[in-house]
Order: sequence, then C-alpha cells, then structure tokens
Amino acid sequence: MILSEIRKGEGKNLEFKERLSAKNKESFLKTVVAFANGSGGKIIFGIKDKTREIVGILEDEIFSLMDSITNMIHDKCFPTIIPEIYIENVGNKKLLVVEIYPGPQKPYYLKSKTKEVYIRIGATTRKASEEIIRSLERQKFNMSYDEDIIYDASYNEKEISNLKKDFLNLTGKKLTKSDLYNLKILKNIRQRDYLTVGGALLIGKNNLFDYAKISCARFKGISLSTKEFIDQKEYSGPLYKQVESAFNFAMEHIEKRGEIKGLKREDSYIVPIEAIREALVNAVVHRDYSIKGSDIKLAIFDDRVEITSPGGLPGNLSVDLILQGRSEIRNRVIARFFKEIGYVEQWGTGIKRIVELCKARNLKEPEFIDDGAFFKVIIYKVPDSAGGVPDSAGGVPDSAGYENKILDFLYKNDKITRVDVEQLFNVKERRARDILKNMVDKGILKRKGKGSKVYYELNKARDFFIQDE
Repeated sequence: MILSEIRKGEGKNLEFKERLSAKNKESFLKTVVAFANGSGGKIIFGIKDKTREIVGILEDEIFSLMDSITNMIHDKCFPTIIPEIYIENVGNKKLLVVEIYPGPQKPYYLKSKTKEVYIRIGATTRKASEEIIRSLERQKFNMSYDEDIIYDASYNEKEISNLKKDFLNLTGKKLTKSDLYNLKILKNIRQRDYLTVGGALLIGKNNLFDYAKISCARFKGISLSTKEFIDQKEYSGPLYKQVESAFNFAMEHIEKRGEIKGLKREDSYIVPIEAIREALVNAVVHRDYSIKGSDIKLAIFDDRVEITSPGGLPGNLSVDLILQGRSEIRNRVIARFFKEIGYVEQWGTGIKRIVELCKARNLKEPEFIDDGAFFKVIIYKVPDSAGGVPDSAGGVPDSAGYENKILDFLYKNDKITRVDVEQLFNVKERRARDILKNMVDKGILKRKGKGSKVYYELNKARDFFIQDE
C-alpha cells in the first residue's frame, strides 16, 4: 500500500522528506498546518523528494525523530494538531509516516506574530490569502459563502420577476416571496430585503460577480499548446442559464457516431452527454465563488472533455470519498435552488453517475483531479481498451501525445523532471531531454533550477484553460 502511494509522487495529500533538518523544520510545519486545513495528508520521512528514492531512517534515530516531531507540532501549531506517527517497512528500510487528519477547528496556523496560515495546492504548500482564511473560518462555523448578505447591492423587481418566470417554466410552480426567504435568495433585516451572494448569482448580477461565468472552447487536436480554437464562447448571467448554454455548446461540438439498427441509422454522442451535464451542474453548484478572477472552463479536445472549476473540494472531502458517494455542499443557496428546479437529483450521486455512464459506454474511466486550487473532471472519448491517447504510428506517441501526457502529469504534480519523463515514456535520457526542450521552445513549459536540480513547470501565463493560481 505504502509503495503504491510513493510511486504516485508528491501531491495534495502526500509529501516526502529525506531527513528532518534545521533547514526544513519550518517547511515541514507549514505542510502539517496545510494538511490540517485541507483534507489531511501524509509526510513520509526516508524518501528523497526529487527522485523518490527510498533511503530509509536509521533504526537508532527513528524514535528520537518521532519525539522531535511530536514536540514540534505541539509547540508550534495552533489550534492543537494531533498527528498519527508510525513506522512502515519497505524491504530492509524503515520509513517514518506522519499522518495529519483534517481538523475541525480551521484555520490552523503557525504560532507567530502574524499567525501564518498555510494550505496545500497540488504538491506545494502555500500561504493562504485572506479570502481562503475567511473560507476556512466559514467551514469552522458550518457557514456557506453564498448565504452572506450583500448590503450594498440593490436589485429591482424585474430581476426577481425573471427568476420567478424561469422557475415557473422549469418546475410548473410559483416562486413566492416566502420561498425566496426559505431558499435564502433574500434575507430580511430590520424590515428591509437584501440579496444574498447566492441570490445575486442566481439572478445574474454580473456587475458584482463578473468572474462567475463559464468559458467554453473547442480545441483542434489533443493539446492545450496548439492554441487553435475551432470555436470559443463565454456565458454569463443567471447560473442555471449558464449551465444550459454551456451544455448546448457541448452538444454542438461533441462528435456523434452512427449505428445501423434494422433499416434505420441511429446517431448518438461518442460520450454520454448526460455525464457532461452532470459535470457542468457539479462545477456550478460546488465551485468556490469567493475566489475572484477565475471562471469555470469547459474544454473539448479530440480525445476528451475537461470541466474545471475554481477551488478544490470543499471541507474534508477527497476524490476517494466523492467516488464513494460522500458529499459536502459548499454553496447551500445555489444547491437548494438547483435541487428545486430538478438540475440536482440526489446529493452525492453526480460523480458516481458520471463514472457509471462512461463505464456503460466502455469508455476509459473518467479522471477527477483535486489540486486544492481547482477541481477538474476529465471525460474521455476513447474506449477503455485503448488505454489513453492513440499513438500516431501504432507504438511511439507523436509530439502531441507526449505533450498531453506531460500536461496530465503536471495537473497532478507541481513540476516534472527529466527522470519523470524517462519513466513516463520508457525512453532514454537524451530523448527525454529533447521532449522537454521542445515543450520549452513552444512556450508550454518553463525550465527552472540548475545542474542536477533542474525541473520544469507549466507556463501558466500562456494557457487560457489552465486554472489561475
């Protein structure tokens, strides 16, 4: 079990340390705090973080290391974080695992004059912004951002009338003033009605939330690096209308295949279109609207469809838990309205339904990536037996195939090395260098570090459909 985790490399819930030294004590504690503020994680001592080489911990050092770690966490972190520390044997080498569980008293921070709060983004630990800290505080008090009142935002009866009209068309029921209060679209304070954040988003007040939109693009090929659009559109306004517009864009650009049944030809989409709708609804209902400047992105490629929403999974959720049917609602006002209009059937079933729909069509299993900064759903057009992107010549991937796999790797990891590329494609050192150099020359990657510490990062400034940091 521990070996399979190590092979995946560092990520949102996993970090490697070779030793605990004076230099890395602070970074270790920052990661402890970040894991407690997120969905938990493991820090494994005895592994080189660059190469994943297992070097182990000497037996006569391991118990003193356990004591040092326990004392450090107790003395430097607040509120109290209680780690689980245990030994794992891999071959004849011992590893020390420090497991941190998601905490109920967020935000956790390092004791200092500034009370430094940290979160996990991909495989990196970063200082939390004021927006993120407020989000963690809301989690502590079991509050959702879209329930907040907007005191300085006016609304007119026409905006509410449009919402009522759409509600009647979608449900056959009238939306009364009492319903607006019950759904927390409006809140009455001292005899005056105010919009909530969720209410403003549902009626489409774009002057307040100009980033609350869906950007759609149909790319030519399978790689973001080509920057060749077949079509591109952006949808704003009421959230439920955005879903419909983006869904129509998907239906327009996802290919169909024909099948002869008897004397008739029946056409069907090459991916289950219901899965696309589920993913779009999930993105709109669960995205983090407190993150300004980032929108939802629907990207359609020759081989896959990607739906990316700002903000990682809410609360203590992980990808494994959502696949089991666990659900935590980030936006209660939006979620309840979407349930009322029939866009959400039952909590916790959307992700499982996407998997089942793709499995029924014998497609490659969809991927769900939680980076901490964004959540991405990838629905593949290729059959399960294909094992991924088809090779251009029946064996060796073409340049786009290499690029696509490296981009997928970078969605899950913060950086890639030459050794990683050698292992990904089973190629020699020189070929790995050529692949990376080609992607640097195209502006897809940025080269960092010197000598043996060279690594490569995604050049995010170039790509429209990479989530903003």
